[in-house]
Amino acid sequence: MGNNLTIVTSRFEKLPLQETLDRRKIFRVKALRKKKEKSTFLEMFTFLISAFLTVRKEIKRTKYDICFIFFGIPSGPIGWYINKKYKIPYIIRIGGGDIPGAQKRFKFLYKILERPLKHIWQNSGRIIVNSEGLEKRARNFFDCEKIQVITNGVDYDYFCRKPVEKNKGIELLFVSRLLEGKGLQYIIPELKKIQKEFSGDIHLSIVGDGPYRNELVNITKESGAEDLVSFHGTQSKEKLLTYYSSADIFILPSKSEGMPNVVLEAMAMELPIIITPCEGSKELVLDNGIIAEYKDFAAAIVRLCKDSELRERMGKRSRELIEKNFHWKQIACQYESVLKDIVRQKEDYSKDV
Repeated sequence: MGNNLTIVTSRFEKLPLQETLDRRKIFRVKALRKKKEKSTFLEMFTFLISAFLTVRKEIKRTKYDICFIFFGIPSGPIGWYINKKYKIPYIIRIGGGDIPGAQKRFKFLYKILERPLKHIWQNSGRIIVNSEGLEKRARNFFDCEKIQVITNGVDYDYFCRKPVEKNKGIELLFVSRLLEGKGLQYIIPELKKIQKEFSGDIHLSIVGDGPYRNELVNITKESGAEDLVSFHGTQSKEKLLTYYSSADIFILPSKSEGMPNVVLEAMAMELPIIITPCEGSKELVLDNGIIAEYKDFAAAIVRLCKDSELRERMGKRSRELIEKNFHWKQIACQYESVLKDIVRQKEDYSKDV
């Protein structure tokens, strides 16, 4: 969109430390991160230190108008620093895990970080959240007029349904990190009952990896659903297209989300959605799927398994909603409008002073 962008992120495995692509200059700083699906507080801290040193050096070489902080934890202090030191405004995009209380493993650290995090939010130009549910959580932590909703988006030109050979029966698909909070432990034990009520074949493909995988494998064995479930691990973006194209129904029984990108991808791939009433569900699932509590989730699956016309109608509606509201170009325009507004405010303030 004609803007110059410098990205400071974490280096992972053998990615280059620095490269330039079109108008994007990318710095990948050294950190201790070992896994794609999550990072520890120590790993985040090493990133913060490395990123701080890189930003401080780069900001002396290049004139910047604004800083975009992606997640208040761990990157928020960098935005606060360059605002105080160099008078560069910053906005923060909140993802959910950087709101105190979101992750049990950081319970003690949240107590320590609560006051400094509120200070960082207060001094930002804008706080962006990606759903109404996440906005509510953010306001419960620190209610201020700077909080604004900009949803996630998806490249619907890329995520298009492709013709594939399908097995008989209904293919359920779950794509996400394998964490306890994703809720699969409540669905897998119900699969044999669902198949019996449907009176047909069903199968659940689980795409993704994470620390809860072994527990889910054990739950699958204990519930006698080994022939109904396949664990496929983390897959490339290209291979994901095949899984989406092979599926009949997409499920996401999460306890909590921000706005799940995988649901946007599934919608672009013309899939009906069954999701719990977590953050993002209100905006994403209208008449293109079912929002169901855990106690009703199995019944929702049975309903869609039995009704092929309903599945097809909901799938088409999913694609319509994506094309109307969630293309990345539309979302990028909203972000650019915010960034320009903050820069204008700074310029107007400088003139007045």
